[in-house]
Amino acid sequence: MRTVPVLILLLVTSVTLAQERKAIPVKVVRAVMAPVYEELPLTGSVTTRRQSRLSPEVAGLVARLHVDEGDEVSRGDLLLELDRDIARIERDSSAAQVAEATARLAEALRQQDETARLVEKQHIPPTRHEAAQAVVAIARAALERLHKELERRQELVRRHSVSAPFDGVITRKMVEAGEWVQIDTSLLVLTEINRLRVQVPVPQFYFADVHVGTPVRLALDAYPGREFHARVTMKVPLSSEAARTFPVRIDLANSERLFAPGMSARVMFRLGDSGAAESLLVSQDALVRKADGSASVWVVTPGSDGLSARQVPVSAGRSYRKHIEITTGAVQAGDRVVVRGNEILRPGQLVEIKEELEVNL
Repeated sequence: MRTVPVLILLLVTSVTLAQERKAIPVKVVRAVMAPVYEELPLTGSVTTRRQSRLSPEVAGLVARLHVDEGDEVSRGDLLLELDRDIARIERDSSAAQVAEATARLAEALRQQDETARLVEKQHIPPTRHEAAQAVVAIARAALERLHKELERRQELVRRHSVSAPFDGVITRKMVEAGEWVQIDTSLLVLTEINRLRVQVPVPQFYFADVHVGTPVRLALDAYPGREFHARVTMKVPLSSEAARTFPVRIDLANSERLFAPGMSARVMFRLGDSGAAESLLVSQDALVRKADGSASVWVVTPGSDGLSARQVPVSAGRSYRKHIEITTGAVQAGDRVVVRGNEILRPGQLVEIKEELEVNL
């Protein structure tokens, strides 16, 4: 009658031994040595460094528009032209006056030379030569004045066009061809996008901890699961009295056009000394906690039968990103610790590494 329980026990024992000999698939990651920093999570907004509302330098009729909203332009590109026919006529008239004055000066110089020779031969009194010299001076001054007038009219012709003052994108167009515009009329809005910035309000409690050059990680809703790395480029010592915060700016290169003004950003500031001592870190998923408060990790070690799991009691310290500091325990940098499948492991359990995850600090 007692042989049945014994057979069941033997069967269970054999099944258990068979399971232990079967390798369990796991995922692992390496333990690493790295400094642990305090991190400050805040939110900010992507803004442009420069935005210009372009206006004409002279009043006139819009003759041609060379851009539309959304067009990307480079510095110096022609954006808009006003009708310049009258300005060109006045410029050409001024150029003709310069040519006339040049001829008068040439004639005055000829007469000056002629009177000089006649005075030398005592054919005319010296006052005649002095008068000729005065005529030359007057003609030269008149020519100089007309040259300046020509320059002014040439500049007026140039001012009948509007060019891009910097590289950017036309984000708003407020006129069309055929409209009459004044000097204070806003024509176009040009927004710089090659370099943008994230502006973050930092609470006054952390004002002394954030500096120019402080490393940051950026996460944008437009790119879920992706992080961007940058550094603080400006800290403005001007507080918002209502919120008691200080604006901090982070410049972003945008050559790939990944960012756009108006995007929201989650910003993680890395605070602390860049020369901080390194600590042993493992992924938080590697830590197995028990009800009594103790903790352990499973370390994969090679053996005669293959890879096996060894349970190592540890003490956990500070958290850093998705890692945790190991303060005590027989774990070393480079050890492979189990992060997936560790909940069903037993000491000495054979394992098969399905994937070794990359350490991402």
